[in-house]
Amino acid sequence: MTDERTLRTAEAAAACGADWAILTAPDSVYYAAQVDTIIETGTSAFAGGPLLAIVGRDGTVGVVANNIDEAAARQSPADHVSVYKGLDLRDRTLVETRFRAAMEDALTTLGVGGVVAVQAGSLPWVVADALETRGATLVEIDDELTRQRMTKTADEIERLRWCAHLTDLGQAACLAAVRSGRTELEVWAEVRLAMEAEEGARLPVAGDLTSGIENTFHVGGFPTGREIREGDPIICDLAPRARGYWGDSCNTLVVGEPPPGFDTLYRASEAAVQTAVEQLRPGITMGELDTLLRDAVEQHGAVNLIHNGHGIGTGPHESPRVVPGEPAMIREGMVLMLEPGAYAPGVGGVRLEWMYLVTATGNEVMSGFPHVQSLAGARAAT
Repeated sequence: MTDERTLRTAEAAAACGADWAILTAPDSVYYAAQVDTIIETGTSAFAGGPLLAIVGRDGTVGVVANNIDEAAARQSPADHVSVYKGLDLRDRTLVETRFRAAMEDALTTLGVGGVVAVQAGSLPWVVADALETRGATLVEIDDELTRQRMTKTADEIERLRWCAHLTDLGQAACLAAVRSGRTELEVWAEVRLAMEAEEGARLPVAGDLTSGIENTFHVGGFPTGREIREGDPIICDLAPRARGYWGDSCNTLVVGEPPPGFDTLYRASEAAVQTAVEQLRPGITMGELDTLLRDAVEQHGAVNLIHNGHGIGTGPHESPRVVPGEPAMIREGMVLMLEPGAYAPGVGGVRLEWMYLVTATGNEVMSGFPHVQSLAGARAAT
């Protein structure tokens, strides 16, 4: 049976008036054709072009991949796979030429032509040229595909639930590892190990682990060799990618006695989290939700300097965004990362983030770790 994500991609192409869709962004290729790639490095150094997914209006799927991605391509539900050698000691032709030949094979075998929907933001010239040489008319699929991806299938929700579980373990590991005298990198190593040990594989992990008043005020940052000290606030924002999907989460802790004014920031962010739990539901816009969360922070004497959240899926930050004035309507089946924060110069920053599934009447919090300000209290809660 054709995967529902593939059918949604076909529907997006049809809504654009296209006969085919050609996808070139790695997150979209996984969504449409369930082919994974080396996400941390993007396109392989031995690739002559992007990992390519071709989807017909009838749900037919083709994939163009180099030999490094061949195993993943063969395991996908693709009807046709064209593979070229990215590294071949005997073939002295340019790898870009070998990619072009594999792409032409796929286009010819599948009969691609007519109107073709493409991703404007990631379409390389070599793909556009091949299509135009065949007489195809190109249209953009970005908006329609984004609309299809905003709500999740049952399979996607279970994958995201697993990713939320991994972040729960990562946050617990952070609680256990943080103490005065350790470096951010030492803590990060234990956080990452906890998630990868549960998955049983190396994971791409994005996010922040930063400490100190100045660093947390500037929202986030990668871990460094900075030594954690008494009184330091710590923002731990974890985004692991597993089974084709991203997780996300954020917790803020204090080592020892917090700096003056920090409690105000924490209570403001905490109030906004409670507002999210109570108010997130179908039928309001993202902009209206953003206003509710910002009002909760400001009513507690603080200010949020960044967005209040975003969608998540095969990409770490997906539409819709929870920002002022965003007209997108909240719908059942959306999975949102809501991360209300509060920041003040000379005090630091707080950000608290959970994963939420929008249900018919409200929401389900998919994250399972506690937001507790004091390090001792947080350890006791786990």
